[in-house]
Amino acid sequence: MREYVEALERRSNLLRLCIEKAKHDSSCNVKGRLQISTTGKRCEYYHIPDFGDSHLKYIPQANISLAKSLASRDYATKVLRKLQAEKSALDRYLATIQRGTAEEVYARMSIARQKLVTPILLPDNMCAKKWEQENFTQSTYMPEKKIYPTKKGDWVRSKTEMLFADMYTDMGIPYRYEEVNTLASGEIVIPDFTLWDSKRRRVLYHEHFGLMDDPDYRKKSLKKIDDYRRNGIYVGKNLIMTFEGDGAVLNMKEMRAMFHDLLM
Repeated sequence: MREYVEALERRSNLLRLCIEKAKHDSSCNVKGRLQISTTGKRCEYYHIPDFGDSHLKYIPQANISLAKSLASRDYATKVLRKLQAEKSALDRYLATIQRGTAEEVYARMSIARQKLVTPILLPDNMCAKKWEQENFTQSTYMPEKKIYPTKKGDWVRSKTEMLFADMYTDMGIPYRYEEVNTLASGEIVIPDFTLWDSKRRRVLYHEHFGLMDDPDYRKKSLKKIDDYRRNGIYVGKNLIMTFEGDGAVLNMKEMRAMFHDLLM
């Protein structure tokens, strides 16, 4: 909601600047109106000096500035009405949600009362908490390899995964480790991390490929990436990929900055 409100406020400020520009352009003191005659690719411009007159006065190319002034004034006049209408509606809406949003109704109820109702709309933080507390199926593959404890209480397979898990916990990003997911095609995949994007209320997948210099590992990883893509999961949409290999070591400070930009 915070990001949503900020986006609306940016739009309102943009509209304000555009209104100032439109007012200036529409106040042009050029008289009359413009008429355009088009034949094929050829355009001819005519000036009607008086709005009540039907007499056309041809505008030569040497005086094209007159046609531009008339067209600009007419455009500014029309767009000004749209700008003002949108800004007025937007400002009324912003004033309404500043007095409280629908999400806050449930959040402001006592815990005893919350237990008696099913919420229709939750604030971002409560929605994230609800997702984090839901049951999910975790992979049981080779549990003996999960030897690194995380702050959240999970056991993961590598130090890098432990660093990522602890980074998520520190940043307040809900995650599930090795959740079993069924793709649209029916294929089963187990991402390293399934994340909850609180800003957009959606699931993201984070795959860390840590042995990319190993040919067999690389082949399996590329197949997994292709499986994701064929099921509508890919980088730039809902998949985050990080890599390690010989000579390519992760910088967790840079990782934190990247995930902050993506999810905070």
